[in-house]
Amino acid sequence: MSGAATRTAGAGAQEAARPPGLDGPLVRAALVLALGAFVALLDTTVVGVALHGLGLRFGAGPAVVQWVATAYLLAMSAVIPATGWAARRFGAAACWTGSLAVFLAGSVLCGAAWSLGSLVAFRAVQGLGAGMLFPLMRILVVQVAGPQRMGRTMSLIAVPVLLAPVAGPVLGGAVLQGLSWRWVFLLNVPVCLLVVLLSPLLLPNVRGPRPERLDAVGLVTVGAGLAAGVLGLGRLGAAGPVAGALPPLSAAAVLLAWHGVRARRRPVGAVIDFGLFRDRAFSASTAVGLLNSLGLYGAVVLVPLFFQRAGGYDPLAAGTIMVAQGAGAGVAVLLVGRVVDARSNPRALVLAGLALVAAALVAFATAGRAEPGPLLLGALFVQGVGLALAAAPVMVTLYHSLPPAAVAAATTANAVSQQLGAAIGTTVVGLLVRHAAVGAAGAGAFRAAFWGALGFVVLTAVPAAFLPAGRKEG
Repeated sequence: MSGAATRTAGAGAQEAARPPGLDGPLVRAALVLALGAFVALLDTTVVGVALHGLGLRFGAGPAVVQWVATAYLLAMSAVIPATGWAARRFGAAACWTGSLAVFLAGSVLCGAAWSLGSLVAFRAVQGLGAGMLFPLMRILVVQVAGPQRMGRTMSLIAVPVLLAPVAGPVLGGAVLQGLSWRWVFLLNVPVCLLVVLLSPLLLPNVRGPRPERLDAVGLVTVGAGLAAGVLGLGRLGAAGPVAGALPPLSAAAVLLAWHGVRARRRPVGAVIDFGLFRDRAFSASTAVGLLNSLGLYGAVVLVPLFFQRAGGYDPLAAGTIMVAQGAGAGVAVLLVGRVVDARSNPRALVLAGLALVAAALVAFATAGRAEPGPLLLGALFVQGVGLALAAAPVMVTLYHSLPPAAVAAATTANAVSQQLGAAIGTTVVGLLVRHAAVGAAGAGAFRAAFWGALGFVVLTAVPAAFLPAGRKEG
C-alpha cells in the first residue's frame, strides 16, 4: 500500500515538474509574431541582394545607392530606444500592430517610388516601422508564454527568423531575374497585411503600470547616438576615407556618454536603465547577445560572400547553398526550446552552440576552394545547429531573475546593444574581407576574415560562462 502511494506521489511530482504544453491560442500568437518578424528580416536580406540592380536602374554608384540600406538602418536605430516606454504606455500588442502598419505603408511606398531620393525616404519610413518589431516580439512572448513555456515559444518564433537570411538571397535573386525591381519591396505586402489584420485578434494587449513621463532628452541622446554610431561604423566598414567616419562616431560617443551621465543622476524614467546591469543573468545575456551580433552575424554574412566572390556563384546560387545552414537551424531550434523549458542548463547549451559554430568556421577558414562539397555543406549544417543553440537560450536567460515590470526596459536595453553589435560586426567583416583580399585570391582571400570571426565566437564564451545554469524556480 505504501509502495503504491509512493509511486502515485512520484508520478504526481513528475507531472508537476513537467512544463505545460503549448495550447492553441499560444501557438497562433507565436505564429503571428513569427510571420511579422520574418517579413521584416526577409525585406532586409532581399534588399541587400538588390542594391546592385537598383544602382543600375537609377544610374547611381555604390556609395549613393547604399543609402537605400543606410536610411532603413538609421531609422530603425532612432526608434528602438522608445520601445520600452511605448510598450508600457500603449501596450506591446498595440505597438506591434502599429509598427507593422507603418512598415507595410513604407513597403507600398517603396514599391511606388519614382526616383532614388523618394526610395531612400520611403525606406526610412520602413525602418521606423521595423525598429520596434523585434524587441516588441520578445516582450509579447514573455507576456503570452510565461516562464514555463518561454523556451519553446521563443524557439517556435526563431524558426522563420533563422530561415529569413537563407530565403532572402534565393527570393531576391529570383525576383531580380524575373520581375520588376518594385517587387523587391512589394513581395512582403500580402503577408504583412495578413499579420496586421490578425495581430489585434490573437495578441492580448497587456498594459503595465502607467509609465513615467517620456524622457524626451534621453530618447534623443540614445536614438541619435545609436543612429550616429551605426552611420559611422557603416562608413568605417565601406571603402573610402576613414576620416568620413570620425564625425558620426564622435557624435555617437558624446551623445551616449551624455545619456549615461544623465541616467546616473536621474535613474527613474531613463531610456536605458543602467541599474539592470546589476543583475548577473541580464548582464551576461546582454554581453553574449552583443558578441553574438559580432561573431555569429559575421559568420552568417561571410559565408554567402565567400561563395559569391571566391567561388563565382551568383546570389541565387549562393542563397541556395545556404539552405544547408537553415536546415541545421530548423532541426536544432525545434528541440532546444523544449530542453530549455525542461529546466536544463542554458549555459551548457550556449557553450555547445558556440563550439559548433567555431568548428564550422575552422572548416571554412581552412578550405582550399569555395565549392559546396560535402565538407562545407556539412559545416553549414553544423553552423546552423550552433546558431540555434547559441541564440535561443539567451532570449530566455535575459529575464531569468528580473521582475515582470522590468521586462520592457530590459528588452529595450538589450535591443540597443544588439543593434550596435550588428553594426560593429558588419564593419569588422567588411574590414577583414578588404584587408584579406590584398595579395590573395580565391578562398585564401577570406581566410583571415573567417579566423577573425572565429576569434569573436571564442570571446563570446567568456560571458557565456556566467549565464545561469538552470531556469529560475517558480
